Amino acid sequence: MKNLLKQKINKKQSCIGTWITVPSIEMVDIISSSDIDFIVIDNEHSPISLETAQLMTMVAHKNNTSAILRVSSINKSEIQKATEINVDGIQIPNVHSFADISMINEYSLYPPIGKKGLSPFTSSAKYSSADIESFITSYNDDLLLIPQLEGANVLENIDKILENNRSDIFFIGLYDLSISIGVPGNFNDPKFIKIFKLLADKILSSGFILGSIASNNVDLKFLIDNGATYITYDADCSLISKYFSEITSHFNKVKGK
Repeated sequence: MKNLLKQKINKKQSCIGTWITVPSIEMVDIISSSDIDFIVIDNEHSPISLETAQLMTMVAHKNNTSAILRVSSINKSEIQKATEINVDGIQIPNVHSFADISMINEYSLYPPIGKKGLSPFTSSAKYSSADIESFITSYNDDLLLIPQLEGANVLENIDKILENNRSDIFFIGLYDLSISIGVPGNFNDPKFIKIFKLLADKILSSGFILGSIASNNVDLKFLIDNGATYITYDADCSLISKYFSEITSHFNKVKGK
């Protein structure tokens, strides 16, 4: 399967997805049956196992939805395994320097670009050693690499970070960025907005795709207005919780009449 999400972003199309935090294959099947462009399977803040993530990827692809896996850290073994379950890309948290970017490239990609170890007996390689050279070439070309910029100290290194030419999308992590500057969750704070816009402008002017998270329609408009075209809208658990809270709230109002 070709990387549909990469094709879309290369055509400058805006894409929307959501976070998957509930370890449910059926949940992914339901969500990916909509017109959503991608899902991000969260291995940093959720109990989802790699085995479940691989099954989620298969289900998403069945529905022509791309699957991204967020790993928990810049860890060689974790990144190697994550990239072998046939996801369309990996999202890497807490990227602060050019050295972090170099390690991501090294761990994620096969030679001559990186130093990733090779096993043909994986979902990504279609469990076969046939035409392995062609597989390596297409894999290195197709895999989406999405570093997350999340701390105030990123500002000191952003120009150097953006010198790399292999990352596809730079994702500004709003929650960790806000807490790092002392305004946790307050995305309307002038200091937060100033830093966000500075990072966004540098990412876009360097020719990269800008990504971030929207928790509501106001956030969504803010991101679109500032050039983001890879947007995760809330998370599966949060969306379900909000929906049923609205239902019960309305029910209680009607019942009280």
